[in-house]
Formats: sequence, structure tokens, C-alpha cells
Amino acid sequence: MTKSHEEERQAEALEPNDLFGEFRFKVDSKGRLALPAKFRKVLSKDLVVTRELTDECIYVFEEPAFNDWVMELFEDKFGGYKASNREHVKLRRKIRGHADSVEVDSSGRIMLKPEMREKTGISKEVLVVGNGDHFEIWDAQTYDRMDEDVDLAVFYDD
Repeated sequence: MTKSHEEERQAEALEPNDLFGEFRFKVDSKGRLALPAKFRKVLSKDLVVTRELTDECIYVFEEPAFNDWVMELFEDKFGGYKASNREHVKLRRKIRGHADSVEVDSSGRIMLKPEMREKTGISKEVLVVGNGDHFEIWDAQTYDRMDEDVDLAVFYDD
């Protein structure tokens, strides 16, 4: 029995993606953003959007990758999540509370809520940047300023 295209896509969605590249787009007046075609080909239709921890941009994950990211934050900072630790519970609640489920529509767009766009300074011109298991949505001017400050020469030994 051969797999349908949708079954193959669902199976691929269970595997972590390796997203990369930069793409300039516009958010329309209703808050919809078209996703890069190369991302639409490998991502499921159900995604999780959340603000970056300091509200610099919006992160977009598939649900398993979002959950992994939350747990990785606790691993990196505290050695793991402890449900009996009030501070951990508060932090996890806030992180997960900032998240929202979105669905890729038939035109390959996702809806970004006004509050999320406002908190991250996203208006019309955006940059979509692949970053491994997720992609980021940046206000284009903010990204361009930030990108100027990144010096890849640090990778060279002097």
C-alpha cells in the first residue's frame, strides 16, 4: 500500500525540521503572514506561536518542538523542571501563557494576534528567519539593526 501525500507529510512532521534562510514578507491588514514555500512544504498545518523571552521577535514551532524548547529552557537554567518549585511553575505558566495555536490556512498564511505583534514591535514589514527546529518573525527594521551588530568573524582564531 502506498502512502498518500498527506500521510507522508504527517510522518515528516513528526521528525524535527531544520529550517534555515531569511525571507522578507508583509503582514496584511488583518494580521496574516504568508509563510515561505520551503517552510510550508515541511511543516504541519498546526503550529505554535510565542513571543521570544524578551519580546524581540515571535517564535513559531510545531507543537512537539515548542514543548521541547520549554523543557530545554528549564534544563539549561535550572537543571530541569520541578513541579514542586513555585518559581518554576510561575515561569512555565508565563511562557506557555504567551503561546497560541495557529493553523496554516489554504493560502499558506498564519494569523498573528494584534497583542503579539504589538509586544514584539511587528507592524507591516517582517523578516522570517529559519532557526533549526523553529522560525522567527522579526520586525524588518529591528532585525536589520540587530543583524548589523552580529560579527561572524568571532568564529575565526586570530
